[in-house]
Amino acid sequence: MRSVSVRRTATALASALALAGAAASPAAAAPRTIELVNLGDSYSAAFGTGGLQQVEDLPGCFQGTGRDHVDKLASHPRVEVTLDAACAGYETHEVRGLLGEQLVADALAEAEVVTLTMGGNDIGWGRFIEACSAPAEAALGPEPCDAMLAQAPALIDVAAASAAETVAAIDAVSDARIVVLGYPRLFDDRQDSPLLSAERAAQLNYWTDELNAALAAAVEDEDAVFVDVTDRFRGHGVGSAEPWILFDAESEHNLHPTERGYLSGYFPGLLGQVARAR
Repeated sequence: MRSVSVRRTATALASALALAGAAASPAAAAPRTIELVNLGDSYSAAFGTGGLQQVEDLPGCFQGTGRDHVDKLASHPRVEVTLDAACAGYETHEVRGLLGEQLVADALAEAEVVTLTMGGNDIGWGRFIEACSAPAEAALGPEPCDAMLAQAPALIDVAAASAAETVAAIDAVSDARIVVLGYPRLFDDRQDSPLLSAERAAQLNYWTDELNAALAAAVEDEDAVFVDVTDRFRGHGVGSAEPWILFDAESEHNLHPTERGYLSGYFPGLLGQVARAR
């Protein structure tokens, strides 16, 4: 499991978490520690930042080894990540299934904040990108891509409904503030790239926006908080001058945020929600 050792370098987090106690008298007790559980898919599991490791006591659950928004949050002395059980490749129903694991149930019972990303694997974006890639269209024409894109609305509806079920299941066993983070646009759609034409990049980004909108509506109906990261990642997709999304022919972590993406794209949104939990 990724380290949750305390690092005392998160100055911004210290400032934000101190807000609630700023008006307290000098004699007031020190701010309490917030207990946080991290669940979800590979966008919560540091994919894109480094190697691969299995989460202890959860067979089949893998995470990246590099630093992401969860690790940065865990570095604060007033935040304790009691369990980091995000699992690469998990769909919404698999995240929901984790609640049957005793260590997850125990952690959720005490948690004050639960964070997660979910829904992207239900859609199967990899199949969309494969069908719509420039090499695939050069070989097979536009029809396979168009056929995949036609499936997007129905897949998004199913993913959002399942995400809502997962939030409801978490809420049933925990009093925590549930924070669902959205997905960034993966591609720079201002010009053609070796991977995608600008037109196809724009179409795929559009359906990412639609997924985020559907997820937001579904989880907010279950009283969770949805955090949109689109604006923070804007201008940093694959094909941009400064990408925060990994794309390397040799990598197994492609189309996930880099460390910079997690720390500059995801962390600020998560930071604000944890501060509010106080």
